[in-house]
Amino acid sequence: MSMHTAQHLLSALLESELSLPTLGWSLSAWPSAAYVDLPRPLTVAETAQVQNKANEVAFEGRSVHIEVQELKDGEQGIDSGEASSARELGRGLPKDYTGGVHRVVVIDGIDRNPCCGTHLPSLTSLQLYLFPPPPTSSVPARHYFLAGPRLLSHIGTTQTQLSRVSGLLSCGSSEAPDRIALVLDESKKREKRVDEVERELADHIGRQLVEEMIQWRSEGGEGEWTKYIGRTDDSPTALTLLQAITFAFIAHLPSDSTHQYTLLLTSSPSSQTTTSTTVCMLLGSDDKRVKETGDVLKKQFSSLKGGGRGARWSGKSVGVWLADREGKAASSVLTQGSTSA
Repeated sequence: MSMHTAQHLLSALLESELSLPTLGWSLSAWPSAAYVDLPRPLTVAETAQVQNKANEVAFEGRSVHIEVQELKDGEQGIDSGEASSARELGRGLPKDYTGGVHRVVVIDGIDRNPCCGTHLPSLTSLQLYLFPPPPTSSVPARHYFLAGPRLLSHIGTTQTQLSRVSGLLSCGSSEAPDRIALVLDESKKREKRVDEVERELADHIGRQLVEEMIQWRSEGGEGEWTKYIGRTDDSPTALTLLQAITFAFIAHLPSDSTHQYTLLLTSSPSSQTTTSTTVCMLLGSDDKRVKETGDVLKKQFSSLKGGGRGARWSGKSVGVWLADREGKAASSVLTQGSTSA
């Protein structure tokens, strides 16, 4: 009852206070917030204005009653005098609705609007809360609201969550927002430091791989140089590091280099299950060889999906990836490809 009444009151005040028609609305299942769709988002000031006005008339205890008119076949409902407000006529009965009854909800001095729902007899116990305006400026805009038992449930749940957050942050409830801002700021600084360290690490690994290839060549190595490196990394951006290693490798190649090479890098989480994801990065001096190697890897590992263009190929494999099993098999693919080439 309270949510039906709250929706009618909110819709009426949006029109009377802000000249905003309600495009649509929904009373969600308990205890979720209901919502109204508007032509545009409300500002913070408008939200407060409508909410304050709603609670003001609720404090006044405005009465709510239902006017019912029994319709005969062909009649279109109440259509005379005071009953014919703009909102009532604008939301009149469908043309094919004949017979039965026409119910109009009347909020004393506020609104008259057809409705088939149940309502409170008075606004006395109704408190309306509008959630802050949505961050997006898209239209139409959806505004959520709560009233009655749902509002009390929301307050209790919010208080419990706030207490839990305060406990985790070891601070009072009023200090939680500032403490969260501090934690987020520190987190961004740590992420920046990690990015810097990863760039340095990628540069070091890339340079080391180039030196290893050149030394192999100087010691009599012929044909294509191949290398497989399997890393363990729990970072959600593991593929970014592998890409950075390949860029560093290219950057440290001698300007007059004619070396042939195929390099395969993988990164797997430290604790693996059947749903773990291993990322793969393939780099080569010959585009055709890279594509062929990628195709062979996908045949070798049915869970590996990927693709690429030119000298780079990347993919992801879902499942367990072990160094002494999948790692050896991947290294074998490179070696066999090098021999056949």
